[in-house]
Amino acid sequence: MKTLRSKKNNIPLYFQLEQILKSKILMGEFLPGEQIPTEKDLCETYQVSTITARQAILNLVNEGLIVRRQGKGSFIKEGLKNIKNIKTLQLKGDIQEIIPEGLDTLKVKVLDIHKILAPKKVANLLDIQEGREVILVRRTRHDNNIPVSYIKNYLPLEFGEKIKREDLYLYPMLDILRNRLKIPLLGGIQYVEAIIADYDIASALSISITSPILYLETIIFGKQKKPVEFVQTFYRPDQFRYSVNLGLKKR
Repeated sequence: MKTLRSKKNNIPLYFQLEQILKSKILMGEFLPGEQIPTEKDLCETYQVSTITARQAILNLVNEGLIVRRQGKGSFIKEGLKNIKNIKTLQLKGDIQEIIPEGLDTLKVKVLDIHKILAPKKVANLLDIQEGREVILVRRTRHDNNIPVSYIKNYLPLEFGEKIKREDLYLYPMLDILRNRLKIPLLGGIQYVEAIIADYDIASALSISITSPILYLETIIFGKQKKPVEFVQTFYRPDQFRYSVNLGLKKR
């Protein structure tokens, strides 16, 4: 049961729900033109009233993220990328540098490894057909029994089915792909955003729903720029910070 935090925290329930939906939209979990859950579904999922669900959706409509279609429901607005209007600061570095330092000191917990049908976003990023089976690996990393990060790795079956569960406790996925499975890797691209925690993230990191989260999205490429992995990493900002070492070229 995905119960939102009580009003005792002075955060209105409609605002909590609004932020959760907005986070899912901006993360690409809901794509432009896609229908979002109905008010009834939201009420059942998050244990809120119809008025709360309706207000959350209305606020997103007013913000330009959602459009209502009479008799059909609520849909993500087309052209959402323009609405989001994100400016990107591009930094270049070695692929090995996307592995944060200190991982070897953190305790890994493997939550599960299983096949799923690739959602639209995952399929697009892995360059496969939507609904095709992929391997999803979910893990958390802990420091002194405190969850620091929650990681979701999506891999095509040809790679994911070769991964050994015991290796996940010992090595970062990038190391497994390159050194254990001997998959040639050419590089990757990573995006960093600030989002809020939904129920799944909050549960994995032992925090409250709508807590701020540092979100990293990574795509790793193999031969001929073919994606071999898509990774979603969620960090607790009170346990982790992201830094970049910068040089300055002489003129």
